[in-house]
Amino acid sequence: MLKPQHSTLLALAAGLGLAVWPLGFPDAFLYFQVLGMAYLYGALALAWSIYALSGAISLGHAAFFGLGAYGSALLNHYWQWSPLLSIFLGPVASLGFGLLWSLGFRRLRGVYLGLASLAAVEIPKVIIDNWDGLTYGSLGMTGLGKLPTLDLGRWQLAFGSDLRAQYYLLLALVSAATIIFKLVMGSRWGWALRAVRENETAAAMMGIRVNREMAKALFASSYLTGICGALYAHILGLIEPPLVFSLHVSALPLIFSMFGGRTRFLGPVLGALLLYPLDQLVFQPLFPIGHAAVYGLVIILTILFFPQGLAAWITHRKSA
Repeated sequence: MLKPQHSTLLALAAGLGLAVWPLGFPDAFLYFQVLGMAYLYGALALAWSIYALSGAISLGHAAFFGLGAYGSALLNHYWQWSPLLSIFLGPVASLGFGLLWSLGFRRLRGVYLGLASLAAVEIPKVIIDNWDGLTYGSLGMTGLGKLPTLDLGRWQLAFGSDLRAQYYLLLALVSAATIIFKLVMGSRWGWALRAVRENETAAAMMGIRVNREMAKALFASSYLTGICGALYAHILGLIEPPLVFSLHVSALPLIFSMFGGRTRFLGPVLGALLLYPLDQLVFQPLFPIGHAAVYGLVIILTILFFPQGLAAWITHRKSA
């Protein structure tokens, strides 16, 4: 089995490789775009996995994603806040909804929590879809402020227009999310969440305040998810309710985390970096209409052959 320090070294080597290769292929714009979105979904999967450490399975993280996107878009549109600020302050709306969620769903577990979280996505979606005076309703919002340009003397990183600059920005996002997730997993709080996942009753008898620890995980997860949504809105420059409150957004972090291994700190990222480019670069050209079905097939194969995820399967194979 890979030791923790070996996993960290492997992650650093992979990160270095992902950072260096674009220097040799400056015109690989399609790969910058696809891998950049894979990093965004990897960060989203890591945010989802923080809450899932407690054993909770959410089907409604699109609510946090969409609220973060709209929170940032509204601050930018009405008050002309720079995206540099609105991307971090807009997701406070996601955090607020996470608070309501933790209060309303604190007694729910398992499939009941999953169904309730799925239904909860419709609440902000319906409100935003019908509040024409504030959000422009189903028409959506266009012309959002572009991401700023970072001036480094001879080099300029135009995050709002240069796909390679966006690639590095999203690589930095997923790297930061990976570090946060690893720190959470190695902390006392992370072990408390895993104790809740394994046996909630025993965890409570040991003095762990189950609802409080799960609420803290949800707050962290919702805010990080909101940041992903805010970045997504400003990268596209437009936003509309079906785009950010979709089942697709809720399902992908679950799929990537389960496939990669949600109990390993590299698992969610591994799932996103393998599945999303495979879908976009291979299956979509071959099957333009039904290519998304590959995600359903992946879940079935994961459950049948490596239920702990690909990362756990690989480490077990190496130790065998």
